[in-house]
Amino acid sequence: MSPRIALSALQQRHFLTGTGRYIAEVFRALPGQGPRHEFLLYLKKSQTDLYPTGGENARQSVMEGCPDSPVGRILWEWRHFCRQLRQDEVDLYHGPSNFLPPRKVCPYVLTLHDMIYFRNPGRTGYIKAKYWHVYTYSTWRQADLILTVSHYSVEEIRRFLPVPANKIRVIYNGVNAEYFETATPELRRRLREAIGVEAPYVLYVGRLDPDKNLTRLIEAFARVAQAGNRDHVLVLAGAKDHRAEHLPRLAEKLGIAERVIFPGYVDQELLTSLYQEADVFCYPSLNEGFGLPVAEAMAGGTPVVTSNTSSLPEVAGDAAIMVNPESVEEIAKGLGEALRPERGTELSEAGRERARRFTWEQSAREHIAAYEEVLAGR
Repeated sequence: MSPRIALSALQQRHFLTGTGRYIAEVFRALPGQGPRHEFLLYLKKSQTDLYPTGGENARQSVMEGCPDSPVGRILWEWRHFCRQLRQDEVDLYHGPSNFLPPRKVCPYVLTLHDMIYFRNPGRTGYIKAKYWHVYTYSTWRQADLILTVSHYSVEEIRRFLPVPANKIRVIYNGVNAEYFETATPELRRRLREAIGVEAPYVLYVGRLDPDKNLTRLIEAFARVAQAGNRDHVLVLAGAKDHRAEHLPRLAEKLGIAERVIFPGYVDQELLTSLYQEADVFCYPSLNEGFGLPVAEAMAGGTPVVTSNTSSLPEVAGDAAIMVNPESVEEIAKGLGEALRPERGTELSEAGRERARRFTWEQSAREHIAAYEEVLAGR
């Protein structure tokens, strides 16, 4: 009988960012790499289009009674999720977004992407931070094996939690093959209409929260503009976030309001074009578990400027311009260097080659090896 392995997307939003992207890509890649296994993904009805199955040995399971609100969803999971695992005769459950069910009903694999709530507890309200701390402490102990997305994250996990080194496995994220493909003229046209930008642009993609260091990015871009760059605009693409409400005011204060564009969340279908149309991709994040947008931008041949801290050197290697994310001067200097045509060409070629190291197929194979190790009773 084929082992039945379940995952859950119930904690995710109704659009794909960060962890949601990881779950979608892994779930899509697993069936082809593990044909002897059966894969099951729990989700809400509103999420079904976001998480397509990758083969006949995978299926979605819609939890009709699970509320959309975070508190309602947590209470529902505490009351019903363990029973659901038993009912579905799950052989192994993989918690892909930092948490596990409240009780042990089968072998568990846990993915801890990062420790941002431990490293920076002030990034959210007290109650939410406390919940993350308490639940993470309890949930890791239930895991038979912990997966994470970089060697940097291993160091972070062991800094904050007493996890034995032999209980953690690094599995890198991947880059979808579509990011290597040249965007069609039609997609490029639709993108320009969607974001309302005709000028050449510097791009950021991701959450618009303080950890992403967008205040310094805007200040650095202002320096580039003041140094004589009259052509480029800065596009900050990401879902609206109340923590980013000061950013348009900052751009106005610096005299570049008309050159800083906030198109909001850009649909997955247009992301390839969004990256490839950019002259430079800048990702000066203060802390990353992996930094998937960096790998995606490199796959599209876009020159990358990113931070020389956390996991980002693991991802970018020597194929990007690395800067101190706490230095506006260094970010500005990096942008200026990447915008030079000859340097941009060099970074484009190196980035494409670097990005080929990260595939979701390889990630899926390593996930399956981890599942099988746990099922064998390591």
